[in-house]
Amino acid sequence: MTELTSEDFSTFFQDVHSQVPFPWQERLTSQILAAGTWPEVIDLPTGTGKTAVLDTAVFTLAAHPDRFPRRVIFVIDRRIVVDQVYERADLIRKRLKEAGTDTLRRVRDRLGEISDGELIGTAALRGGTPIPIDEWTHRPDQPWVVVSTVDQFGSRLLFRGYNVSPGMRPIHAGLAGNDCLVVLDEVHLSRPFAETLAEVASLDPGPLPRRFQVVEMSATPSKPEARRFTLTDADLAGSEELRRRVEAAKRAELVPVGKNKRLLPHEVVPSAVAKIIESSLDEEVGSVGVIVNRVRTARETHRVLIDAGYRAHLITGRMRPLDRKQALDETSGVVDPERSRSNSELTVVVATQAIEVGADFSFDALITECAPVDSLQQRFGRLDRRGNYFIHTGRPARAWILGILSVLESKDPDPVYGKSVKVTWDELLRRAELGPIDVGPRSLGSFPDGSTAPHRQAPLLLPTHMQTWVQTNPEPVVDPPIEWFLHGIDSSNQSDVAVVWRWDHTFDALRLVPPRSAEYLQVPIGAVKSWLAGGREATVADVDVVGDQTGVPDTNETKDDSSWVRWAGFREGPQQIDISEIRPGNILVVSPQQGGITGGTWDPDSKETVGDLGDMAQLEYGRRVTLRLDPRIVSTPPQPSNEPESDPPRDRITRWIDETTNLSDWPSEAIAKLRKGFDIESLGKTGDEEAYFIISERAVDEGTFDGSDELSSFTGTAVTLRNHLDGVGHRAGEFARRLGLEEAIQEDLKLAGWLHDVGKVDDRFQAQLVGNDEVKMATLDEPLAKSLPGTRSNPSGWPPVRHELSSVALAQSNPQIRQNAHDWDLVLHLVGTHHGHARPLPPIVEDPAPRTLRFDHEGYSMKVASGELVDSPLALEMADRFWQLVSRYGYYGLAWLETILRLADHRQSAEEKRAS
Repeated sequence: MTELTSEDFSTFFQDVHSQVPFPWQERLTSQILAAGTWPEVIDLPTGTGKTAVLDTAVFTLAAHPDRFPRRVIFVIDRRIVVDQVYERADLIRKRLKEAGTDTLRRVRDRLGEISDGELIGTAALRGGTPIPIDEWTHRPDQPWVVVSTVDQFGSRLLFRGYNVSPGMRPIHAGLAGNDCLVVLDEVHLSRPFAETLAEVASLDPGPLPRRFQVVEMSATPSKPEARRFTLTDADLAGSEELRRRVEAAKRAELVPVGKNKRLLPHEVVPSAVAKIIESSLDEEVGSVGVIVNRVRTARETHRVLIDAGYRAHLITGRMRPLDRKQALDETSGVVDPERSRSNSELTVVVATQAIEVGADFSFDALITECAPVDSLQQRFGRLDRRGNYFIHTGRPARAWILGILSVLESKDPDPVYGKSVKVTWDELLRRAELGPIDVGPRSLGSFPDGSTAPHRQAPLLLPTHMQTWVQTNPEPVVDPPIEWFLHGIDSSNQSDVAVVWRWDHTFDALRLVPPRSAEYLQVPIGAVKSWLAGGREATVADVDVVGDQTGVPDTNETKDDSSWVRWAGFREGPQQIDISEIRPGNILVVSPQQGGITGGTWDPDSKETVGDLGDMAQLEYGRRVTLRLDPRIVSTPPQPSNEPESDPPRDRITRWIDETTNLSDWPSEAIAKLRKGFDIESLGKTGDEEAYFIISERAVDEGTFDGSDELSSFTGTAVTLRNHLDGVGHRAGEFARRLGLEEAIQEDLKLAGWLHDVGKVDDRFQAQLVGNDEVKMATLDEPLAKSLPGTRSNPSGWPPVRHELSSVALAQSNPQIRQNAHDWDLVLHLVGTHHGHARPLPPIVEDPAPRTLRFDHEGYSMKVASGELVDSPLALEMADRFWQLVSRYGYYGLAWLETILRLADHRQSAEEKRAS
């Protein structure tokens, strides 16, 4: 196959985007290919197409997969722009899938070579997105472009993934800490995490090819001496469009607001915005962007404009992704990046800091609350973004900067931006005395110290931190929180929790229709605690709040309330906890009657019933469609009946599906999928509520694999143990080969896969897989790895000793097996941790009804007595082996090797299901 060179990049770019790349984009790609590495810093003005680094990352990976990481992680400290950056990544994926040109076919084929033909994947990790966030954990060899917030990627990198079960944390850490190019956008917004990333990148990589690099995109990088890539005069001379963007004329005027210095921003900004829109806009203005500093101010401004009859849209980072998707769809074609005025009606978009970075809005006019100068630079990047307003009118685009007197003249620092707002305002006042304020892309430099957004420092990352976090299951008693390493010291109230609104939050309901990220509303933990405790509304923005949050209750304050629970995953289910027990990254399932949303965005004062989006979120997730036939969700559904003469449930549901035609788009799409085949569950009464049916698509969702035997073994495929072991061993070896690991490691991974489930020969485990049917048990010709169709587990019938620990003991029982290993300790460790336990302590308990386990495989006989394990040195050996291997392969190297085996197991199980 012909090699890809830097000369091919321009054609690749045009084939994807139907336009030529900017000169700097070609120059960056050539420089990276020549050097074999990325620059440490990319410093470009806003509006110059910085997200094209994704195109460069994909192209360079295809050109030299041995040099460049196969996972590209684009980290943005905003909770909305990941949508629009993701769209670029997904467009690249779609064009490669279509491969309509010779260059696209060559790039596609090169990427396919390193992942057995799998196309590049795209995902968004922000704790709330309609994109399947767990998809990137399905294959370790597949190229990925992942767009993430600091919380979601950072928590995974530090072995404490938010919304990730303890059993799955090593997989997420293994993928996040290896084979990754981490592009940290606008570093000034996430400096603590930049410091943490630098510390992680400097860790000893061990003997494995880690391929891990961090690139900062910022004019103020965390390391001023770092190697920079910047825009040149030649870049501007080579592109008329780029020059128009960078030199676009924009002018701003200052507007002091709030004669009463005690009035807060949400009390004075709405009327000031309405007054400007009513009296100060030029006739040609078709769209206005309004950007404020607090979610509450955005809500109130949007309400005032709607009441005044304006066509106004509200966009914040504190919205459920499905609600936000609807809001963005409504603005699509209205705020046109090429020319904002697409119709005669004025359109206003009210937003928070969520659209400062990466959002491709271009407004004809902009009204912004005063903010630090670096934030203002980003906001003015949404004003006449491509210079088209100036081209059409011959006049600079106009902006108004609102100075809130209660903020500017207060003795206390602003809770969002500290004292930087006043420093910025004072400098703007000085410049205004000299004439109109230029707010073009290159105009707001040379501001005094203190005018940029404040940030906290991260603590020094010590070996003791990593040694603690690498212990994922069980966690150590003393477990330092990771929040300070993501957001800086004293940021305890800044990390998010996810709030999900559901009518039924019993275990069965959440097991069948699990919470999905498309329905999460991400809110700072302090604000959620205040809301649930009935306190005052805490200050919430779409950046970290630097001051104390007004209204946050004391951490010991609790509220006896059964209207919400914490979802702890499939193993532990929903938990009723005190408010003081809420932790960052938790998923809280709340009754819709609790309120909390207005206009699609966070509003803790609202008591309006919130829509339950549970089934819609399953559809968006794209793996297993469900439909709860609950009258509160779906109108006039068939109900469970105890009447003997009643039709069978399947007949009634099928008839209802055939007769129901007046549903909205998403239920209709779900029903179309369910018509191909569905399972039925009937949930009993929950409190005062009536029973109802849940119907679900017949499919295996790999995202539910959390280390539990119930989810991973009960696939209904009746796969024999021998076939499963051979399949996993082969896949693990192939994954390792395509990842470029040395042959000895490939063979050890294959051997670990060949041994990992031998402990399932325990007759109690086999009884579970046949539904505890003695007849079926007696007729088994071979031990099973996966359950028979239609079987259910008996919670009290599992062997007390986990099967992976029995597998270790069985493997050790025959010394001849060891002769096949290059690193026998590694093989045993991989077998013992393939469900996420034993990092470092294995859960070995006494077996009150011991069995003798026997298994013969490929000429090797294995035998062990389960009752002897609790008194054997097995547990101490496994714990000691863990620490030896951490020292040998590194924190991330060992997690990566575990990941390869475990994902081979998951992929084999999924393929077995598809083939059944």
